[in-house]
Amino acid sequence: MREHRHPAEDLEGQIPALRRYARGLAGPDQVATADDMVAQVIARARREDQRPQTGAPRLWLFAALTSLNRSRLRATRVKAPTPEPQRPPGLREALAQTPLDGREALLLVVVEGFSYAQAAEILGVNRLGVATRLARARKDLGARLDAGRPAPARPDPRRPPYLRLVK
Repeated sequence: MREHRHPAEDLEGQIPALRRYARGLAGPDQVATADDMVAQVIARARREDQRPQTGAPRLWLFAALTSLNRSRLRATRVKAPTPEPQRPPGLREALAQTPLDGREALLLVVVEGFSYAQAAEILGVNRLGVATRLARARKDLGARLDAGRPAPARPDPRRPPYLRLVK
């Protein structure tokens, strides 16, 4: 027999994932802002008139957090922080520099484990849009992480290749 849980208990269980997503969106130096956004979304979800009547509440929470972050950025016109030029960026800094639409998709699919269809519903785009944003974000993140590393050594053209065609 399935145990009935109060909706507030379900909200409490989502807070760690919401905080992780909000911190990824806001950037490594904006922990307080991320926590404030999560608190606003939880407060909105606790009000009866704001809570979704149908569908998955978890998707609604992440969609509300995404919308709140977009509104915050439009209001403040904040650009992603730039790392110090003398050292290569770490993962958090590189993620913070990744364009917002790709960062949202990357965090939802890779970190939070949403399917492409669920991420599409949260972001308000179709599945192809999520796949495109994800591919761009992965490429951009990889380029940012590889920016400070030396290029791999080119093989000596005089050396024979390791694999040879044998007839």
